[in-house]
Amino acid sequence: MSRSIKKLATQSLKVIALGSGAILTLLYTQAILKLDPLSPYRRDRAEGIEEQGIRMEDVHLVQYSGDKKVAEARVDQVFIPRDRRQYRMAGIRSGTYFPESGKPVQFSAPRAIWTSTYRRLNAEQGVRIWNPDMDIKTANFRIDGRNETLYAPGKISGVLYNGQVTATNLLYNVKTEVGTVGPSQWDGNLAVSLQDDGKAQPKRWKFNSENGTINIKGDIRTWRKGTATDGEVIIRADVIEHNNKTDVVTATGHVQYFSASTNLACDKVVAYRKEKRAILTGAVDMLVKPKDQQTKAEIVEIPPFRPIVPKDISEGRPDAPPAERDPQQKKLDQDVQDPKTLRKYPIAITASKIEYWYGKGNRHAVITGEPQARQELPGGRWRHLWAFEAFYDGEKETLRMASRPGKADTRLQSSLGDNAVAEEVTVSTKEDDEDLEAKGAKGEFYGTSDDDDDTNIGIKPPDPLKPPTKGGLKGPIGGGTKTPPTGRL
Repeated sequence: MSRSIKKLATQSLKVIALGSGAILTLLYTQAILKLDPLSPYRRDRAEGIEEQGIRMEDVHLVQYSGDKKVAEARVDQVFIPRDRRQYRMAGIRSGTYFPESGKPVQFSAPRAIWTSTYRRLNAEQGVRIWNPDMDIKTANFRIDGRNETLYAPGKISGVLYNGQVTATNLLYNVKTEVGTVGPSQWDGNLAVSLQDDGKAQPKRWKFNSENGTINIKGDIRTWRKGTATDGEVIIRADVIEHNNKTDVVTATGHVQYFSASTNLACDKVVAYRKEKRAILTGAVDMLVKPKDQQTKAEIVEIPPFRPIVPKDISEGRPDAPPAERDPQQKKLDQDVQDPKTLRKYPIAITASKIEYWYGKGNRHAVITGEPQARQELPGGRWRHLWAFEAFYDGEKETLRMASRPGKADTRLQSSLGDNAVAEEVTVSTKEDDEDLEAKGAKGEFYGTSDDDDDTNIGIKPPDPLKPPTKGGLKGPIGGGTKTPPTGRL
């Protein structure tokens, strides 16, 4: 290489080196200029907050929309970014959200973010929410100011409408005061029992809504797919609604009522607590338990009652029992006509409507819709009763079954061939009281005691739709052949 070429190459390398150095110096200078010497003081100490803004401690924070206060809180720390879109708070001791209408909602939480542009509050890490309707705890919640809703996903617990609640997924409209929560369990004072002890005090009830929800709308609370109990009775229904203002309880859809003495199923129950009156409608089926099984309320199957007409029984009656019967068979037959066995076996009852006044001193019921009652006894024995309407007097403990006006179509039939009609029949429901009275009774009963003439057994009774026009009853209910006194069975 010549000296001139070597000199040119050296100069070129120097120029490149100087240029590269100048570029690096410029880039470094720009990086230095971009550094914020006060950045340690501008950064929020909370994790994930790196943008510029202001951090304050022990703050009373108030947010307005125009001249209306939207929210306020006292917080340990608050970070306000430069764009002021979010207020990041830590240690919220007392926060309040003010809806456009409705009750304010107060809250406390370890951490929360208020997004002013959307009027949205997100609180987390274990929060408490309260107003006159609730005081609950949950992991986190969100208030959306645009649609005025409060949403708490996951498990919640605390007080909801004067009752202890354990549930999941609360959705509450703070403007309309309509809320939904569930599945849930609610434990509080509610007057839904069809029994009254004279104290006029609501009992404490537990509501379970394992597969449904609780809806809250002002004074109306609605339990869907609920089961309720006060420890003495159990109520199940598709929907149970309580109007707190009128104190009216309405249960609709597959209603079931279980008590120590009676199980009941119907389509709808409306209980007017102030009047102490309940109306049961829609295929009312009742099962009165035997005396020795009246111990406690428990959920069991309530067999549906299939109403039948007397003619069906007459045409479908099995062959008459043989004249020669062993002692066991005779005893089974005697039980059919013995009033003492009324409380020994279940009694199934059906009607279209039952109106029941349950206040102490005024207990009575009107049963309409052509009620029927049937009692199944051992050995295939049975007794069946029809009436146009019935009247229960809970104070006198009597049940009166009546016919249509001017008719005698209150009817009793049994598996023995007993067949009788009357204008009305009154029976006592008192313990160990066998009193039974019939007005305008006609028909036949068949003897079952050893003193009876067994030739009467198996005689076909008169056409159940055409009762005899003359003659009286043949033997009292207890058996025998003596003609009973006028007007009494």
